[in-house]
Amino acid sequence: MNIIPRLQHLASRFFSGSGRQQGSQQLARLDAYKQAARRAGIDRLYLFLSFDCDTDLDADAAEELHCFLTSRGIKATYAVPGAQLEKAAGIYGHLATGGAEFMNHGGLPHAEWREDRWVGRTFYDSMTAEAVAVDIRRGHEIVTAVTGVVPTGFRAPHFGCFQKPEQVALMHRTAAELGYGYCSTTLPAMGLAKGPAYLSQGIVEFPCFGSVRNPETILDSWTYLTDRVNYALGDDYYRLLEETVSTMLEHRMPGVLTWYADPAHVLDQAPFMRAIELMAKKEVTSVTGDQLLDIVSPAVRMQ
Repeated sequence: MNIIPRLQHLASRFFSGSGRQQGSQQLARLDAYKQAARRAGIDRLYLFLSFDCDTDLDADAAEELHCFLTSRGIKATYAVPGAQLEKAAGIYGHLATGGAEFMNHGGLPHAEWREDRWVGRTFYDSMTAEAVAVDIRRGHEIVTAVTGVVPTGFRAPHFGCFQKPEQVALMHRTAAELGYGYCSTTLPAMGLAKGPAYLSQGIVEFPCFGSVRNPETILDSWTYLTDRVNYALGDDYYRLLEETVSTMLEHRMPGVLTWYADPAHVLDQAPFMRAIELMAKKEVTSVTGDQLLDIVSPAVRMQ
């Protein structure tokens, strides 16, 4: 089935008839987010794209993907567990030398191979607060050693499982003690409540973003895989991303598309590659974590 007519049909429904009413309701849900964005000094739509590199497959994929992104003017920030950084130090070190930005993603491995697939491990909600802080500090040491650059941002492993207020405060507090400027380790619901950038424990949090149609559901590669063994990214990924970007630009809605993916999930996958081409064509302003921090920090810290 040709996807273009399908996309045109979905778009026409969204902006006409029942689709227009549904679209208005969805945009209304983002009204508080839009106001918070303006208070944070965000005057346009930004793309903060990052990649979680949790398995052995991600290193080679990240290297190839980085070339493609650079050719399209899209900037990327990489979140790599310390164990993976050390295992593929040559690749990640090369990316860092070329200017790629890395955030701390903890020290322990986040996945292991079981039978026919990669399975998650190292869940902060099953660890003591002391062990979590140790892992964050160990990740800091490894990022610094492998890339030669002291990280200024942090994301937890499998962070959707570590979202209680005291858990988020622990991560933010530890990051602040390390001298970091930002974290990006909360779900879209936090962005709907507090905006695309907010101050916590002395650092700025950039919550992940969903989509206009599903604002509380994170728009990441894992959620929209139709095959989690051989990795096949579904067309819904592109449809939701295209709808979100086009709608926010049409309505001149300021915000931050804080989206992430796993390189091995999206390399050479048509929905993702088309999404990048779309954002490049529409000239969405692409920033790294540090660049976004420079944009919002003065306004956020005054609130």
